[in-house]
Amino acid sequence: MARNVNKQRGALSVEFAMLMPLMLLVIIGSVHFGRVLMTRHKLTEATNYATRAAAVAKISNANQIRTLIQNRLGTSSGCSAIAVTATTQTDALGLTQLRVTATCTLGDMFGASLLGAIGPNDLTVTAAMPF
Repeated sequence: MARNVNKQRGALSVEFAMLMPLMLLVIIGSVHFGRVLMTRHKLTEATNYATRAAAVAKISNANQIRTLIQNRLGTSSGCSAIAVTATTQTDALGLTQLRVTATCTLGDMFGASLLGAIGPNDLTVTAAMPF
């Protein structure tokens, strides 16, 4: 019986060494995915807020709407750049609608250098309100 124990010595260390890189990749990927979802949620909320505020104030200037979005996001948004387009459309019934599209270029997030091209680089959100 002592002979079998000696054959197994160090097996756990080898198995741990083989699985550790995969476990780290899964953990870092999960954190990265969570941060992307959080950034998307913040961007969606800020874009909806800015679209409503712009529609109420009758603002259709994309730069002013971008300022509203950036102010709502704050400094810890996860976006390195935000591009905003704002258009007004009138439908067949004569109702005018303000449509805002915000595209966030994701900044360097935790684990981005290890994950490389996994996941999105840009997040795009669209919101619309009666104008």
